[in-house]
Amino acid sequence: MNPQYTYDNHGKAIGVFLPIDDWNSIKDKLPVEELPQWQKDIIDRRLMMIKQNPESLIPLEDFMAEMDNEADGEI
Repeated sequence: MNPQYTYDNHGKAIGVFLPIDDWNSIKDKLPVEELPQWQKDIIDRRLMMIKQNPESLIPLEDFMAEMDNEADGEI
């Protein structure tokens, strides 16, 4: 296997390029599982709720801050 790495301006590795044959070899060894229908149904319901009410979404950072505040209050 001969991976090639991509680096940012600071020299930190941020990506890997694999030849397609190497990727296919890895992919063939990974377990592939179909989502059960009940999980697909939940995803579909949530996507519909978002489509019907997009203003209800909040940024992840705000959500995490709310969770931290709740956790601090329970201690």
